Amino acid sequence: MARPEEKAQAMLNKWVKMRDEDDPSSLVARRANQNQKRPHLASLVEHLADAEKFRMQIIREISEGVKKIQNPGLGEHAIRDLNDGINKLIREKWHWNRRIKELGGKDYNREERKAMLLAEQEGGVD
Repeated sequence: MARPEEKAQAMLNKWVKMRDEDDPSSLVARRANQNQKRPHLASLVEHLADAEKFRMQIIREISEGVKKIQNPGLGEHAIRDLNDGINKLIREKWHWNRRIKELGGKDYNREERKAMLLAEQEGGVD
């Protein structure tokens, strides 16, 4: 059985944690928000910063998939699965780009089209 001082300290720690989670400016609340799961529909997000964060999360996942798919030791089945996943993420990123524009942010879809056209003109993309 714990000593009364240890019980009191545990209760104080619980109270401080609850207080910090309720305060959006606290470090604990920001970390909890950082681990927030990405919604399935981009239209469910109401804040531009959250939409930008989820877009970056998708871009990181696409990058990881591209790194994995470049492994020469992968079989054809694994490559196809990875490619399907990357294509799904690219479609999802398009939806997040559109939502960011709706929320008053940058038009990433237009920026990406411009970059692709410029790369094609320079001969960088087949």
